[in-house]
Amino acid sequence: MNDMTSILSQPVARLGATTIRLGETLGFGALLLLTLFLALVIALWRAGKARAAAAAEAADHARDTEARMADILQAQAEMQGRMGAIAEVFGARQAELTQSLGQRLDAMTGRLGQTMAEQTKSTHESLAKLQERLAVIDTAQGNIQSLAGQVVQLQAILSNKQTRGAFGQSRMEAIIADGLPHGAYEFQASLSNGSRPDCLVRMPNGAPMLAIDAKFPLEAWNAIRAAEAADLQKAAA
Repeated sequence: MNDMTSILSQPVARLGATTIRLGETLGFGALLLLTLFLALVIALWRAGKARAAAAAEAADHARDTEARMADILQAQAEMQGRMGAIAEVFGARQAELTQSLGQRLDAMTGRLGQTMAEQTKSTHESLAKLQERLAVIDTAQGNIQSLAGQVVQLQAILSNKQTRGAFGQSRMEAIIADGLPHGAYEFQASLSNGSRPDCLVRMPNGAPMLAIDAKFPLEAWNAIRAAEAADLQKAAA
């Protein structure tokens, strides 16, 4: 023990009037080592605390990031849902619009076809009626031409006195035979004065008989028609 004390009491260095002994040097070294150890422990504790805080902050940041990503995914899902709903609505409206336009076009086409069919039918009917009228007109023209020919023949007949007389005689006999009973008339009968009228009609109830002359003076009749003054008409008669 005394040896240890004497060893520790041995001087190691001298600073001016101060003598540094071995024990003091060892004590100072031990204190220095303890201080360094404590500093290392404190540094390690602080580093651990900093790492723990950093890990906690990183965990919080990760949680915030995950929450934000969840919100973004939810918003994206909602957006996709809305876009799908909008697309469905637009698709339904487009289908309805297409169907409505198709129905309108079909109705318009049907009406147009019906109108064209009616117009075509009306045109055909009008053409048929026109053809019928043209046929009637053609027939009437044929009748007029035939009548004109007959008039010309009649004028030719009436222009000749003998032919006019024979024509008037035949027409008068046909009219009398159609209108009067047999025995009520007599053709070319001789009267007591010697004249022979073309027809002699026996009147009923004892009335005098009626003499008919089928001939008529065409020239005198034309003169009466052409005369304008009364004295000329009297002279023509």
